[in-house]
Amino acid sequence: MVYPGKVILRVDLSSDKVEEEELTDSIVEKFVGGKGLAAYLMYREIKPGIDPFSPENKLFIFAGPLAFIYPTFVRTVVASKSPLTGLFCDSYAGGSFAVELRRTGYIGVVIEGKSDKLKCLKISKEEKRLFECEQLRGKTTYEIGELFRDYSVLTIGPAGENKVRFASIYIDWRRNPITRPGVAGRGGLGAILGSKNLKAIVLKGWLRVDELTKGIDKSVQRNLIDRYLKIIEEDVMPGIGIGGNLPVFKVSAEAKILPTKNFQLGSHELWRELADDAWAKVLVNRITCPTCPARCGTTIKEGIFMTERIEYETVAMNGPNILILDRRALMLINNTLNALGMDTITTGNILAFITELCERGLLKDYKISWGEVDSYIRLIYDIAYRRGLGDLLAEGLARVAKILNAEEYALHVKGLEIPAYDPRGVVGMALAYATADRGGDHLRAWTVGVEVTTKLTLEDLVNLTKYLQDRNAALWTLIACDNIPSNAIRPPDEMIRIYIKMLNTLGFNYDEESFLKLGERIYNLTRMFNVREGVRRKDDSLPPRLHKQREDTGWVITREDFEKMLDLYYSKRGWSSDGVPLKETLERLGLQDL
Repeated sequence: MVYPGKVILRVDLSSDKVEEEELTDSIVEKFVGGKGLAAYLMYREIKPGIDPFSPENKLFIFAGPLAFIYPTFVRTVVASKSPLTGLFCDSYAGGSFAVELRRTGYIGVVIEGKSDKLKCLKISKEEKRLFECEQLRGKTTYEIGELFRDYSVLTIGPAGENKVRFASIYIDWRRNPITRPGVAGRGGLGAILGSKNLKAIVLKGWLRVDELTKGIDKSVQRNLIDRYLKIIEEDVMPGIGIGGNLPVFKVSAEAKILPTKNFQLGSHELWRELADDAWAKVLVNRITCPTCPARCGTTIKEGIFMTERIEYETVAMNGPNILILDRRALMLINNTLNALGMDTITTGNILAFITELCERGLLKDYKISWGEVDSYIRLIYDIAYRRGLGDLLAEGLARVAKILNAEEYALHVKGLEIPAYDPRGVVGMALAYATADRGGDHLRAWTVGVEVTTKLTLEDLVNLTKYLQDRNAALWTLIACDNIPSNAIRPPDEMIRIYIKMLNTLGFNYDEESFLKLGERIYNLTRMFNVREGVRRKDDSLPPRLHKQREDTGWVITREDFEKMLDLYYSKRGWSSDGVPLKETLERLGLQDL
């Protein structure tokens, strides 16, 4: 293999050791990079049943094999046992960290143990060391980004330090950024860093691209790059709108799957105030990640309000879902969450949940009404600093709902709050949420694009969900950016074929069939991790609200239809009727000896 990506950096916070380790060729060939290697190491090294906040838990940070060598492969995966769900969790962020990590010669960093004092990790050509940084305690993600402006910075905000179970990890977050910042938003992995007393990783690579591409045929490489950039120009740029996924807002509103008032409704009469066209009127700048021409990052300003990045999920979950239809209010919420370091999807769910309980008179000692921006901002601060009711809400929706005996109003799957698509209008998303390996999630299999244009049978939806889960697991092993294939105006088949050829220039030997099998292998491995933690069929379920008719349309997901889909899905996956991968499935995928 000519692939120079087999070395990881192990960082033990308990002993202050920073050591290099080389992975074997056989492991790299089987799991490649990104999600694959993170999942493999998690399964091998994280003991079943441990508390996610235990020093024994580990955090895995990986770039993909194509980062820096080919354009757009700039995303970083962060993976660990989630403090929100207690299950496998991987989350992805753009920015410059993956490129700079590959320029160090490392493919990943593994964080172990726990420090007695707040630390930062610095990686540069001159040094690889931990240093105390108690003076940075309480600093926002913006402040840390500004302090280390000459580096790529992976950091947490106050919410992560305070172990809010849905705290996020931020990359290159600073005012007026030159390159697009990134957020590994889901699953509370920022709280893992907080539990280990690691505030930030500051990183600057030193290798040139030619040093990472020795042995690669340069003419083949150039041809693949040219073909790929042409596809982006012709197929991706026309569909990208002003931001990575903001055009989806219009799709969701018109399909009546836009979460409104805690998923009680599927659209709002003023939805156009928050659609892509409305944000375009206040767009002042477009920014992009290194090596990527797509420029899906946005700087938006309206009056005194400015935000560096805004996405569909943030707008939907903290807009109509809590009856806020004002752009400036949304920008304020977005900036506050990003500074403090909390997942916008989870927060929007929790704000809606608490508001509905207040409206129904089920929360005696607290009062908040739909659309009260100032009250929501105060509550967000209370969550980040674990004050009053915020201390309870910092535990995440599933725990809160159980304590308050209000689970019928809580929208989550396996403890992860569901994102901004009501599956009663796109039924494939019900199966996607229920079987996603990190809990309620839309990115494992986003069936919306097909469902809003094509009528599918239950079996069609099962086939589509499994295919997308396997395909995306392989793509996130590369790590390909979601915004590239998802915004393509034509099916991304040719794009994926080019990805495979790019991978093979590094000495791999994949074709379309084996690439999809790679994704299937990884998806079954993450299922094995979750099965080991006790997940079974009973956990592949939907929130109670989704089995009730929606008051505006009457749509419902019947339990009978859902169970039929689950039976079909397990059969096609090669899992038992209880959702456990069968022995022959593990043997076929080469997982039997892990």
